Amino acid sequence: MINEMKAELELILHYTRQILEIQDGATEVAEQAQKIERSVRKLLGQSEPKVCPECGYLFRRNGWDGIDSHWRAKHESVMPYAEAWPLIKAGTYRRARKTHSTDLFQ
Repeated sequence: MINEMKAELELILHYTRQILEIQDGATEVAEQAQKIERSVRKLLGQSEPKVCPECGYLFRRNGWDGIDSHWRAKHESVMPYAEAWPLIKAGTYRRARKTHSTDLFQ
C-alpha cells in the first residue's frame, strides 16, 4: 500500500512539473502547482529544489546555479541583486507582491 501511495505522489509530482513548465511562474496556477510540488516533495522526503522567491522560477541544476543572471535579467528593478542575494540565501527574502503560503500543510 505504501508503494502504491508513493507511486501516486510521484505521478502528482510529474504533473505539477508539467504545469510549471507550461505556466509563467507568477500566475495563480503556477503558484498552486508550486505549493503542491513542495508539499509532495516533503511527503516523499525529497529535498526541495531552489525556486526564485520573486517569480517562482525553478532552478533545475545544482542549487542556486544561475540565480545571479536570472535575478539581474528579471528582477533587478525590484531589488538589486547585491541586496537580494543575502536575503535569498538566508531564506528571508519576501516577494514584492502579496503571496500565499508555499506549503499546503501550514
